[in-house]
Amino acid sequence: MLQILAVLTGAVLVVSFWYGVLRPTSLQQIALMEATAYNGAVLLSAGMLLFRDRLASPSMRLPSLAILIGVLCASLSIVLSETLSYYPALCTVLRVVAEQSTLLIVLGAFFLFTRFRFSDLFIRYSLRILMAAFTAVAFLLLEKTPFLVRAESDAAFPEAARTLVEAILAAALLTAFAVVDRHIEAWVDRWIFRAPDYRALVRQLSDRLSTIHSESETAEVTEQAVSDALDLQEARLIELETPPALQWPDAIQVGEIVELDAHDPLRDQLPLAEAELLVPICSSGQVSHVLVVARGPERRGLVSHEVSYLCSAAAQFGQRLDALRLEEQMVEQQSREAVLLQQVTEAELRALRAQINPHFLFNSLNSIANLIVTNPTQAETMTLRLARVFRHVLANSARPLISLCEEMEFLRTYLQIEEARFGSRLAVSIEVDPVIAIERIPTLILQPVVENALKHGLGPKPGPGHLWISAEALGNRMQLRVEDDGVGSGFATMQDGNGGRSNGVGLENIAQRLSALYQEQGQINLEARQGGGTRVTILLPREDGATAL
Repeated sequence: MLQILAVLTGAVLVVSFWYGVLRPTSLQQIALMEATAYNGAVLLSAGMLLFRDRLASPSMRLPSLAILIGVLCASLSIVLSETLSYYPALCTVLRVVAEQSTLLIVLGAFFLFTRFRFSDLFIRYSLRILMAAFTAVAFLLLEKTPFLVRAESDAAFPEAARTLVEAILAAALLTAFAVVDRHIEAWVDRWIFRAPDYRALVRQLSDRLSTIHSESETAEVTEQAVSDALDLQEARLIELETPPALQWPDAIQVGEIVELDAHDPLRDQLPLAEAELLVPICSSGQVSHVLVVARGPERRGLVSHEVSYLCSAAAQFGQRLDALRLEEQMVEQQSREAVLLQQVTEAELRALRAQINPHFLFNSLNSIANLIVTNPTQAETMTLRLARVFRHVLANSARPLISLCEEMEFLRTYLQIEEARFGSRLAVSIEVDPVIAIERIPTLILQPVVENALKHGLGPKPGPGHLWISAEALGNRMQLRVEDDGVGSGFATMQDGNGGRSNGVGLENIAQRLSALYQEQGQINLEARQGGGTRVTILLPREDGATAL
């Protein structure tokens, strides 16, 4: 109703103005000026009374009062100047007041543009205009002071003195204006818009997003940060392709901010009420999300520096999305590479184990063949033990790792077969540290070493021989050792799984398996034993520090 009344009275005033222009009379002009002044004062007063709940913030209340005071001053000045026309000096003063009161109206109107995005810029420039006007008035007043006028008249060259005084005054006032102008923007942000340090807020948001590794949590943190910083009713991040498909404006597709008016049909489709601002978010080189903002009815409109903060927050979200997707791609690539590496390693281990099984079977069958002629009963016992050994081999053929205690139990069974061949010439000692009894080691890792010790060390030795097998913990590593007091292995020294080489299939096989499973963390050393014989040492990482597959 107030808007309708304002439109009607405005139309009446326009018609009256043009009527006065076409058929001017002093009475009509006076009536028109009074009607304009009264109309403005009445409408503004009615608006402030009817909508006083919207004047809660200083950015709305103070400009409204400035406009009302400007209109009232202009109205009273016009009325009084016409009433007291017989006082020429007073009429001049009132006329000046009426003219200058329009400055308050203009400035108040600029301040009331707080529902417009660039209102902060209008307010800053309007304050600069006001300061410029005050500077000009101060210059004129100071120039006319009696002291300066007398000094100029007493000078030898009055015009030169006057020019010098004016230059000094202008320089001083312009310097003061520059100092005040430097603080206007900070004053407007702090006292009118109560703006926080948006740069610090953007840095805080960036730091927090860098610690999050979930897209949904990233969206929640961004929404909360934006809502808290700008005191919004709600902020929501929506994927551009989220079903049901929304009819986004074309400007969104090219990365432009879109403001929605109250009658835009898109507002009814969005998941939050009273949405009024859409901020596009680019990810992977194209718009992927939209930040939808609803400021709420109690909050003033968003201004340019607040919209800039929204764009910065949206950019931080888009950059974090790119980083998360890059991390996800890297994880997937590493996972694929790990799977391929595991498959290659397992295939290599199966091939290496396949080399041991027939080799071991061939040696065992040779021993049984010899016993069939010399001791058939022992040959039968050895055949049964061989069957038990191969059941163990077949049962664990698909397992790259086995517990140390299981491996040692297998070695005892295997050595029982060899004892049938060696008889009383072979003495065996096995010692296992209980701390590492359940640690896992590569399957059949010790059998080839034991076989070499029997075949090349103790076999050719006349008389009794001794075989020592031990396993102990060395910090985060395990040491497996096989020693014999035989004649020597006859193999070249092997320092590790990568550099050294041996002439036998068994030890070379062990070196390759250690390299495949543990890379540089697994080692095998072969050395002559003091007092005769050979010592083979295998170093393996324990499971809590290993990188085995």
